[in-house]
Amino acid sequence: MKLLGVLFIIFISGCANVHQIDRGVLSKNIMQLDPHPEESVFRNEVHSFRESSIGGNSAVGGGCGCN
Repeated sequence: MKLLGVLFIIFISGCANVHQIDRGVLSKNIMQLDPHPEESVFRNEVHSFRESSIGGNSAVGGGCGCN
């Protein structure tokens, strides 16, 4: 019963009311988990070419740098 109470308190404390004026700030790109997804894809591709091995990510091509 105590475990259920603790889980309930943790669940309730995770909720927050955000004022409408603050929602614009929270929705900016800098607040996202990956604020520059294009740059991340490019860096992963360059890293794959430098390591001369590709696999496990979205980059396609050979180790020579050609697609």
